[in-house]
Amino acid sequence: MKRKPLLYTALALTVVWGAASAGLQLFKQRTNREIEAYLINRKGYSRQLISTIYTQIGKAPVVSTTVIFSDDRGSRYFYRKENGRIYQYSMAPLHGAWDGRRPFKHAETYRD
Repeated sequence: MKRKPLLYTALALTVVWGAASAGLQLFKQRTNREIEAYLINRKGYSRQLISTIYTQIGKAPVVSTTVIFSDDRGSRYFYRKENGRIYQYSMAPLHGAWDGRRPFKHAETYRD
């Protein structure tokens, strides 16, 4: 008889974990689509120019979307959505540290 409460608790935790994981994946997919729409509709990029786009949830900033453009595969560009605004907040080489010599082709110098 003592096993049933444990079984129900394990089942409930599994359902909660599954729902949270599914919700997180849906949130990341929606964020990817919003950043892609921003790049295409507001910045004028074509879909073919956007090679890779993925959203991660971490420490600071809490939600960050990384974009790699097909004509600059050696660089990563970081975007975030804050208070309804999407903007590029940083960029970095795909591997290693920036040496200060190589320019970033898609660097935004202002927030709009």
